[in-house]
Amino acid sequence: MIKPLAFLIIFLYQFYLSFGQDSKPDPELSSLLKFDLGGQGIGLTYEPRLFNKMTADISTGIGGGYDIAEGFMEVNYGRPAFYFSLTPKYFYNRQARIEKGKKTSFNAGNYFGFRFKYVTANNRAFPEYRNSILVNIHWGLQRPLGEHWVFNSHFGAGYAQDIDYSFGTIYPAIDFKFSYIFFQSKK
Repeated sequence: MIKPLAFLIIFLYQFYLSFGQDSKPDPELSSLLKFDLGGQGIGLTYEPRLFNKMTADISTGIGGGYDIAEGFMEVNYGRPAFYFSLTPKYFYNRQARIEKGKKTSFNAGNYFGFRFKYVTANNRAFPEYRNSILVNIHWGLQRPLGEHWVFNSHFGAGYAQDIDYSFGTIYPAIDFKFSYIFFQSKK
């Protein structure tokens, strides 16, 4: 009686394990190293995996300079400036993407994010473009495009501050970028 019971337990255990080995994509986020071209400008981003549903874009590059006043903000790509930004992203729908058979590569999914961005003054020839800080909260999406490319966009609201003269304004936070993936690491 013990041998058939042991056989039944082993059989059921193997049957159970076979369902755990399905062909669905890995839902875990990856750490990525990316070259970006988009609304921020041209830059380099490291997107480390922080938690099961969270990454952060740590970006640096060259983009437009900012002229910020009360109730007014202008971005001028003809007056380039260096930028540094930090954008934590919380992905909320990756499991649903897997269940629908959609791609999850390159951290594909929808997310809520918060961006902190510092932009330098570009030079003394254009004194209206000064050191600036921008913060925003947004909803975004990230999608793979082929084997090495990612499209990312976000929409939200933010506040921009001219550091040198304490001018500030609320602005619509709209951004997009195309990124080439140099490196991808799991966990």
